[in-house]
Amino acid sequence: MTDITFDIQQLNEEIIAAHKKHYESSPTGLIQPKESPNGNTIYHLYSDGTITYQKGGFAYLQRSVFEEEYALKNHRKINLKLLNDAPDGTTYVILTQNECHYFREKMDKLINK
Repeated sequence: MTDITFDIQQLNEEIIAAHKKHYESSPTGLIQPKESPNGNTIYHLYSDGTITYQKGGFAYLQRSVFEEEYALKNHRKINLKLLNDAPDGTTYVILTQNECHYFREKMDKLINK
């Protein structure tokens, strides 16, 4: 396994581990159906580097999705496989806004390595 392949695998595992901390039933759950939609914003990080957000609470997956960051140029170079499939063929995870930006930056560094 080459250095870049190992780094990609490590990043993929790190992103998925962060996502798994945020299940609804966990103490750090991000999707909180009993909270008002305006008080619970949900962020998604996609395997192409796109970051989106939408209202959470009971409105999660039922309202508009907004892009905060667009796809990274040359994202296919690292070809991450995250947990959830998106309709466009990418994959995504649910993270905090800060985690999304942190991991997106790491993705960008790997692309340009």
